Amino acid sequence: MRCAAPSTPFFHRTPFLSLVAHFVKRMFAGDEEQQPDSVSLGIGAVLAILASPGAFASIFLMNKYSTLLQWMRGQSFNAYRVSVGDEYFFVVFSMTITGLVMVLRWNRLFPDRRDFANLAVLPIPIRNVFLANFAALFGLAILFGVDVNAVSSFLFPLVVSMSDSTITGFLRIAMSHSAAVLSASLFSFFSVFALIGVLMLVLPGRLFRPVSICVRMLLVVGLLTEFFSNLFLQLLTGNLPKHPEVYARFLPSFWFLGVYENVAGFAKLPMGQLGRQAVIALAAAVVIAIAAYSLCYRRYFIRLAESLDVVAGVRRRRGFRAPEWLRKLLFRSEFEHACTAFVWKVIWRSERHLMFFGGYLGIGIVMVAQTAIDSANRHTKASLPNSDLLAVPLIIAFFVITGLRFVADVPAMLNANWIFQVSLTYPSPPPDSILRRTMLMAVLPWQVLLLPLVTARSFGWTIALLHSATVIVLSVLLIDILSAGFRKIPFTCSLQPDSKQLLFRVLGSAVSVLVVVPAVANFEHWMLGRPIRFVVLGGLLLLARYLLCRYQEDLGAPNQALIFEDRPGSSFELLKLA
Repeated sequence: MRCAAPSTPFFHRTPFLSLVAHFVKRMFAGDEEQQPDSVSLGIGAVLAILASPGAFASIFLMNKYSTLLQWMRGQSFNAYRVSVGDEYFFVVFSMTITGLVMVLRWNRLFPDRRDFANLAVLPIPIRNVFLANFAALFGLAILFGVDVNAVSSFLFPLVVSMSDSTITGFLRIAMSHSAAVLSASLFSFFSVFALIGVLMLVLPGRLFRPVSICVRMLLVVGLLTEFFSNLFLQLLTGNLPKHPEVYARFLPSFWFLGVYENVAGFAKLPMGQLGRQAVIALAAAVVIAIAAYSLCYRRYFIRLAESLDVVAGVRRRRGFRAPEWLRKLLFRSEFEHACTAFVWKVIWRSERHLMFFGGYLGIGIVMVAQTAIDSANRHTKASLPNSDLLAVPLIIAFFVITGLRFVADVPAMLNANWIFQVSLTYPSPPPDSILRRTMLMAVLPWQVLLLPLVTARSFGWTIALLHSATVIVLSVLLIDILSAGFRKIPFTCSLQPDSKQLLFRVLGSAVSVLVVVPAVANFEHWMLGRPIRFVVLGGLLLLARYLLCRYQEDLGAPNQALIFEDRPGSSFELLKLA
């Protein structure tokens, strides 16, 4: 009598489905640089996070389309035509979220050396590995597209069709909305995927990683710029820019807005052409992605076998060695010089830290672009720059400095920090000097060499020197504030997330950019009117420096040991009276 075979999960009944499940899990696994006990979001948490913004945006729009509020306000408009402006927000949102997920998981789209070591010894053709990986990626593309837009595909049509109150109107908007946002999400997915494949085909192996990192940072900046530049415009006002046909044919987001109007049935001739252009672009992205992926997959998989025989640490790297006199001028000790070099190497070689820093700078670039546009609109022939123009270098310095401060808390390889723990406990100079030197090296070169030249070209050398000196002094003050009490070597301390500290940083950054920086720029503009007023700035800086020194004395930071485990403060403490 034959015994019944034990039941097995569906995804493990065949080798091919097991491979598909492996590549799906791999997309959401922690990075190689993380520790086994580090926090890593699973697919359920990622899908829940991605689905929530569309729901909140749809609920936020109820105020606009409420029939009762329209009657009380005396408004009368065609809800279907007005919905085009709000639909553009959802199209941009769908493309941005899907694109960011692809960019952040760029290094997970192809098997790595660990996959090769585990799969090459198995009797599995490379063709099956390719098909399994592609099936997993295509399934995730559909899943992301549906998940990001699932809630909004029901709530947004329901909100828009409130004035109609018919099933026909609801289904009409629901079908057009779903077609637009899902196709936009798939276009973003396959466009990034096609870009990866093309880069792998045209670039040699030694150039692929540095070039891909630069491309990823540019994509993050571009996606964030597109999203934030449209967030307030479409979500808060629901109005598209005037005369969009001038640049609509260059923006994929407008193409898929044409899909929405075509399916809804009220598209005019220009938007109808853009809708057809969106369908062609989506088909082209799919074809290019599949072709590039098929051509480069075998070559990439075979290249992994060659890379297993090469130890990264044995490779000879050519680097610039600074003269001895320059090192003594920049650094007070060999410890400070070695740790600063270590910090810069981690930043440039770690993809995770580069992506964090690049995303942070992307938000800063959006703020700088908006401020520069406001300055250009207010530009008049005057002897003094306006406050918006004065705020541009301050915003750049703020995001560079705070971005470095943020990534300094993210650990790199905690298994290797033992060398710092056994080497020294009370370093001299104190560890905050490492972070301080790194920040100064990131902002001082362009503030000293570039900023005076740019400013002097339009306003003369007197204004240029005063403005540059103000930006440098304020940057140094911000660096001293952020590095006060810093008792770590960057990237060597474990990170324990603290919700209160994170909320404080987010609110502090928002208040600084929206309130403090404009106020400082207006204050500088007032001082430039009569340079004698800079005495007031000198007095305020001396007071700030005195308070900062008192704060550091209270902390006793120079006399405290290095920390390698950062734990949030306890919710309560025992009095220990016994």
